[in-house]
Amino acid sequence: MQAQSSLKEMDLECRGVTKTFGDFTAVEDISFAIPRGSFFSILGPSGCGKTTLLRMLAGFQSPDSGDILIKGRSVLNTPPNRRPVNMVFQHLALFPNMTVAENVAYGLKRRNVDKHEIKTRVADMLSRVGLPDAGGKQVSQLSGGQKQRIAIARCLVLNPDVLLLDEPLGALDLKLREQMKVELKQLQEKFAATFIYITHDQSEALVMSDQVAVMNHGRFEQVGTPQALYYEPATRFVAGFVGESNRWQASISARDERGFRLQTEAGLSMQADREIGDKSASQNDWGVGKSLELFLRPESISVAPGHQALGTENAYQGHVESVLFDGARSQLLVRIEGALDLLNVSLPQTAEFRSIRKGDSVSVGWSSAQVQCYEV
Repeated sequence: MQAQSSLKEMDLECRGVTKTFGDFTAVEDISFAIPRGSFFSILGPSGCGKTTLLRMLAGFQSPDSGDILIKGRSVLNTPPNRRPVNMVFQHLALFPNMTVAENVAYGLKRRNVDKHEIKTRVADMLSRVGLPDAGGKQVSQLSGGQKQRIAIARCLVLNPDVLLLDEPLGALDLKLREQMKVELKQLQEKFAATFIYITHDQSEALVMSDQVAVMNHGRFEQVGTPQALYYEPATRFVAGFVGESNRWQASISARDERGFRLQTEAGLSMQADREIGDKSASQNDWGVGKSLELFLRPESISVAPGHQALGTENAYQGHVESVLFDGARSQLLVRIEGALDLLNVSLPQTAEFRSIRKGDSVSVGWSSAQVQCYEV
């Protein structure tokens, strides 16, 4: 009885879903469950299978095996127009020959809802998405962000159990995308709706989501909170795909109870803790000579002008090769003495770094706990 109650709290569940096209497996044995009122993103590169999975959730394609449940009931035999889901596409698909109100009312009219109720629900929906006076406007009179909100309003007015969003911000310019990330999250929270969001943009997924599934070659590499994916990537792919990192090929030159001494192919020696990084293998079996790939976040690196002792296990001297100024996201490219690769370091927004230039000497360092190690 308890398991049945828990199941009903999930708005959508996939169990072992697989889809192949000839010899190509687009989606392989995917299982996950999304609690009611969640913002769940599926993040991955082009061709990883995320859109195929979304189309199966919507009913436009059928899985070869597995099951899809909405509110605890299988929808495998339910056609798209009868599933309690709606979908927002990248190009929005608003009707240009209709007013904004007519666009929002379209689905309600198709369901033969009473005219008075349609008028009331459309007015309420436009108010809730922050466009109460837009009903009489033509779609061509709206900005890109306003069109986005109307496309979502047209779906939410139908009270779907799940809203599917297929890269809906992809056609917007950068500044508007940044604004809409915040607005989409606020709309989702306001409506307490379940959003399933498809994207290849890690920033969109991290900013908006309660949970993110990182997809690669048809499988989920890791499912977790944005913080877990960023700070505790379970696989080498997740470590490289989510966020920015310095990356090295390396081998273990020594080990003790605490961790490893590592030698990179670029000539850099550093210390790394055990149990930081690869979750798929036993690090107890890693011996001297073991080949690894290392990841280190730019913001995990301490930096100071000139020659200073930083008090970190890994400390080096170097000089600035380039300053990549981008406001709060500015970075330094640092050449460590004796190493071949450039080190990407987040530039602190403090007065002492305001005048830093190419060629300046700097001290850099990082904790052994910041080095993520993965089997090659």
